[in-house]
Amino acid sequence: MGNQTENQKPILVKIANQLLKDQQELDSLVVQLSLGKVEAKDKFEEIKSELKQKVQELKSTLSSEYQENKEWLKETISKLDELEERLTDKSKELFAENKSAILKAVETVQSELKKNPAATKLSLLFTSYSEKVKLQLEILDQNIQNKKSEISETYTEGINEARGKINTIIDRLNDKKEEADVKLEIFKEELDLVYEHLKRAVQAFK
Repeated sequence: MGNQTENQKPILVKIANQLLKDQQELDSLVVQLSLGKVEAKDKFEEIKSELKQKVQELKSTLSSEYQENKEWLKETISKLDELEERLTDKSKELFAENKSAILKAVETVQSELKKNPAATKLSLLFTSYSEKVKLQLEILDQNIQNKKSEISETYTEGINEARGKINTIIDRLNDKKEEADVKLEIFKEELDLVYEHLKRAVQAFK
């Protein structure tokens, strides 16, 4: 029921709510890894499984709402299928190789989504999925390389700044009577700023 209610929300509201959840999950991942409570390899499988679910939801949305551009729809679904295949792959590739292949497939999907101006909001939603995965994989990568990662003051500052910016975005959306009142360019700039804070925090987790 919770997922059904969430899916009925306007896309920008879904993105803002997802941002807050993502920030909390990234922080939790960092804390768990720093304390040695989770294994990076196990977490990698969880991350792939979660993104796979998001990909399936996105394919469903595309198939039901974007039938007017059949050629673009077919190509985008094909790219999503390729990403899903990468996420399902259980081969014994090295983490770095697996990470690289997934990120390449993610970028291909993002590029395809951007080709359709009518899918701008959907593209932003996928961006929220992909940016989270990029940050998660970077956290795992740093943990694998450094074995013992520590939470620094710079990390804490970055994660807190991101949370503050996310709350500002949510408050602004709540003030709008209609999602159409939200200027997409400003919304995109705010998203970029959130991810800059998160990236700075993740880079400080070493």
